[in-house]
Amino acid sequence: MSAALAAGALVGGALMVGPAATAAVVPGDVPADLGLTGADVMTHLTELAEITESYAADGYRVWNGPGYEAAAEYAEQVLEDTGAFTVSRHTFEVPYSEFGEASLTVDGTTYLGSHFDSSEATDGPYTEALSQPVSADGAHLGCEPADFAAVPAGSIVLVQRGVCTFEQKIDNASAADAGAVFIYNNARPEAEGVAPGDQLTNVASGPRDTEDSPAATLPQASGETLSALVEAAPADAPVEGTALIEKEFLVGETFNIIADSIAGDPEDTVVIGAHLDGVAEGPGVNDNASGSAAILALAERIADAEVPNDKRIRLALWGAEEIGLLGSTAYVDDLVQDDPAELARISSYLNYDMIGSENFTVGVYDANRSTFPADGVTIPEGSAEIERIYTDYFDAIDQPWIDSEYSGRSDYQAFIDNGIPSGGLFSGGDDIKTEEEAALFGGTAGVFMDRNYHTENDTLANVSRESVDIFSPAIGHAAFALAWEAAVVPPVDPSPEPTPGDPSPEPTPGDPSPEPTPGDPSPEPTAEPTAAPSPTATAIPGAAGDRARPGGLATTGADLAASPLPAIGIGMLVLGGLVAAGTTIARRRTQE
Repeated sequence: MSAALAAGALVGGALMVGPAATAAVVPGDVPADLGLTGADVMTHLTELAEITESYAADGYRVWNGPGYEAAAEYAEQVLEDTGAFTVSRHTFEVPYSEFGEASLTVDGTTYLGSHFDSSEATDGPYTEALSQPVSADGAHLGCEPADFAAVPAGSIVLVQRGVCTFEQKIDNASAADAGAVFIYNNARPEAEGVAPGDQLTNVASGPRDTEDSPAATLPQASGETLSALVEAAPADAPVEGTALIEKEFLVGETFNIIADSIAGDPEDTVVIGAHLDGVAEGPGVNDNASGSAAILALAERIADAEVPNDKRIRLALWGAEEIGLLGSTAYVDDLVQDDPAELARISSYLNYDMIGSENFTVGVYDANRSTFPADGVTIPEGSAEIERIYTDYFDAIDQPWIDSEYSGRSDYQAFIDNGIPSGGLFSGGDDIKTEEEAALFGGTAGVFMDRNYHTENDTLANVSRESVDIFSPAIGHAAFALAWEAAVVPPVDPSPEPTPGDPSPEPTPGDPSPEPTPGDPSPEPTAEPTAAPSPTATAIPGAAGDRARPGGLATTGADLAASPLPAIGIGMLVLGGLVAAGTTIARRRTQE
């Protein structure tokens, strides 16, 4: 970010810290959570699930499919019907690939593989000797350039998954002039449910590099069979194979949905977003129709408020998140290039990506690094105060919570890369639930927090209604905390930031509840919401009752290896001291 833009951010977009206080005074007609409930969210989640399921034959809600368009039209109608937002589409180009065959044929046997999303293709069948990288300990991981010292130029290289990223392995093989690269799966933790013959699918290897060698994946069983053949072959008679990696690189177009509140100061904008697209492998009801439904329900509650928001609220439903955070990145990039003054007006960003995981935890993005060091991620100043908005709220209602890694794995990445304070909530995906987390939230330890992540089982029936009921009012609370000037801001915590990697206090202090009886972690949706306590007993007239409403990428190639304040009465705490700075764009996940 330029010096002029940074200065503009301080003047136009940032809030200055107010007088010291320990509690907030909230007008009686504005509840601290805007009255947002799980039932509100489930209304729209049910609609989005039905729309998505009806396009099962067309890739569900994939970014360039008819299911995405249908879901977008529904969302736009809901937003427009509130009468409180102006709604538009932000279009952008999407580089993508269409895949053909990925295979390696040896001695008359063809071993079928799968594609990396942006790796290079072969120019037809490519025949050459097979080889392997060898490290000092005899492994074939290819994580160091020296591992390829004995690999002949032009050979088809077999590399085992693990320890370092897919991108590193391919880069090292390419530097050694490999003719083609096949990365085969390693033995996976039992919790993943991956058998030796299963394909390593829906994976990324970093941004496209046309100088890289062609690359694809193989199942563990195929890779180990071929590796054994290579090791058994005499040096003067290496095993020969034929690689075929068919892929076409194309450019398409899709869009984000942007809804700006009519009320609120346009010089100070709070952006709240979730991605609307899904993967072709499944309906994506939790990932991320759940976050999108929360945005739609939030829009209705914002419209219901008798006291209008003081700051402009911009709601965003992002496209093409599943193929590299493309929608949110394109949106921020366009502001950087074409309207830096508008970028400077954005004082904060909130992100909701999966709020109904069937084996859920209540995760808050760990902006203060109290649990996770956030290596390689620059966390803008002011983000820790956003984290406290959520954690103070949960503490006030005695709701257990944990830190969720501030990793840039979702659509807040482009915002934090450009210095915008950001935060959010996450109910869990492909992380394994611990015994301690099961004691806090129920569910099953030793398995994924969402066992249906990026599969055909990510359906409405497998969304946890309990999780949605917990997250929904917290989402309303954060919107109110940032966009309404009804609270006195407490001073920023002057205590030093924890040293990354140091042990941290337990996010949820004490023993919030007896250990639950193990059972089904994902109750099916019910007709009525689970009652949830609220930090205020007041409600917006006409908003609390029923209202009529209108009708991926694998994360890694490696083995899986707060500060509560005094009780808040009817009030709440709000963010202060937001500052902007800027860097560059990164991909959704570290691909290991």
